[in-house]
Amino acid sequence: MRRTLTALPCAALLALTACTGGEDEPADERAEQLELGLEADEEDEARLIAAMEEADDVAGELEAAVKRLLRECMEDKGFTVHDEAELFIWPTPAEQTLEFEAPVDHIPTAEEAAENGFMAWAVTYEGSEHAPEEEVPDYMDDYHATMDMPFYDLPGEDRDAWDRAYRGVEVEQWRDGDADEMRRPEPGGCDGSVHRAIYGDPVRVADPDAESVYWQWGPTHPMYVDWDHYDDLREWRELTATEEIAFLTCLDEGGNPGWDLNDEGYVDTYWWLKNLYQPDPANAGIEFDPLPDWQLALMPEVPADAPYDYDKAFGIEIALAEDFAACADETGYREAGETRWRAMHIGRMLDHESEVLAWQDETRGYLEKAQDLLAA
Repeated sequence: MRRTLTALPCAALLALTACTGGEDEPADERAEQLELGLEADEEDEARLIAAMEEADDVAGELEAAVKRLLRECMEDKGFTVHDEAELFIWPTPAEQTLEFEAPVDHIPTAEEAAENGFMAWAVTYEGSEHAPEEEVPDYMDDYHATMDMPFYDLPGEDRDAWDRAYRGVEVEQWRDGDADEMRRPEPGGCDGSVHRAIYGDPVRVADPDAESVYWQWGPTHPMYVDWDHYDDLREWRELTATEEIAFLTCLDEGGNPGWDLNDEGYVDTYWWLKNLYQPDPANAGIEFDPLPDWQLALMPEVPADAPYDYDKAFGIEIALAEDFAACADETGYREAGETRWRAMHIGRMLDHESEVLAWQDETRGYLEKAQDLLAA
């Protein structure tokens, strides 16, 4: 199968001058951001990390102050036993890094491929018992412990009264009704009054495409104004178009034809591999909905004689993963994908650095207001 560049809007760096991006971030601006990211030195990166860590600290202090104010508000209304899951204070990251998981990172390294393939085996009926336990942060134990606290021993009407006082009557009626996302009411109760005392009135943000609404307190982080994840993916694919085609061609010519990237910017092997393994006997007789045609078009057909015994299926998975890893390395797809994805993000951070610092100053102002309310 001969691969061409016609499937993509533009190719590589030419895309940044010949193609247009979103209306709020034209091609020349994105090209400048990429150049900033590629030229960033250790001093630039150290400054960004310091700013990120400071922002985390301020945000953590602000969240803790808000949760204390919420608790005080509820106690002023006569509640002494609380839904501690709602008032749980999430810890801030211990440290920040400028590591960004690129779409190409779904392809295992040669070492990972030889040992574990794509890890599809780990979620199969026979393989799951051999799968490593997922690492769970220690603070999740504290969060899960909130589910066993006295609040859940209260009668249902007492818990409902707490919810109404916490979120507001209108919100609870909406939650108990059809919960139409586009009709989500403004936060009320202690949730609304505490946040309003700190930030002022919220802004209703509607996303008709996703049929959802949320209420935003305070200004949007400058990095996310008019930002869309899929715009990043499209730009990244334009920047790595040559290497992407080389990678897919390598797969085709190496005996693995039929694979292509999805809208998330990666080759999804999970469904295809899962069908090589024996299904869970508990699901016998259950008919699952097939994948839509557009997804099936991105992968080869499942072999007619599948499923296989576990060892044969595992061997096929390992071999496929090793081929993916080799093609990603030999064609430069992995290196180009990681380098340009990282440069895109760092360049965007540097381009918006002054706005982010101003946003952080504003956040510190909200923290001071919350601390004043606590002191009062």
